[in-house]
Amino acid sequence: MTEPQQAVSQDSASNEGVPDTVAAWEERYAGTGEAIWSGNPNESLVAVVRGLTPGRVLDVGCGEGADVTWLAEQGWDATGIDLSQTAIDRAGEIAEAKGVSVKLEVADITTWSDPEPRRGGFDLVLGCFLHTRLPDTREELVGRLAEYVAPGGRILLISHAEMPDWAENHDDELGHGLGHHHEPVTPNGDFALLIGGSPARWEIELGELRTREVEGPDGKPSEIDDSVLLAHMVTD
Repeated sequence: MTEPQQAVSQDSASNEGVPDTVAAWEERYAGTGEAIWSGNPNESLVAVVRGLTPGRVLDVGCGEGADVTWLAEQGWDATGIDLSQTAIDRAGEIAEAKGVSVKLEVADITTWSDPEPRRGGFDLVLGCFLHTRLPDTREELVGRLAEYVAPGGRILLISHAEMPDWAENHDDELGHGLGHHHEPVTPNGDFALLIGGSPARWEIELGELRTREVEGPDGKPSEIDDSVLLAHMVTD
């Protein structure tokens, strides 16, 4: 599972009502002393990307690197960025253990620049559980991701369509203040934000809800829906 990240820089956090966002994510990763995710790639990502021709891919909010490493294993020229140094360090360890080359950087998508702009953008930009704390900032976030897509390329957004009943209380118990009570996301809703936040023309290739099993803090299984949107940039 890929970490849901906040797209708010540390410098601007106080202006966005999300104090110490970068520090909070780093504390969550570093405070555990061990990986907090399974290390397996997102099931929806695997299902969608297996049918695509590998090219350049950018994984925004790559967390501990399960998705970006899997993409590299499939032949993608993979770059991953994340707010947390600890997460990036763990991602590097995973890539090294798998014997693949992945470009990794501690960065905020709101201020990051492609170090290889001459290559003309990314064939695929991935935002996996890339939620914002405030709903009215999500269009700006989606538009920012779209800026990195090469002409004719794709954007893939995998998001929480709902949260399990126990999520908010569990978040309070953890004490990290990351607010897992996000607004619901739908494929059509994300597509509306995409065309609103990007001047390019876009078409939906895939828009659906996918159900997956999760385990609650009490160990009991549950099911939740994820929103999956794959859209490509129209160039003619």
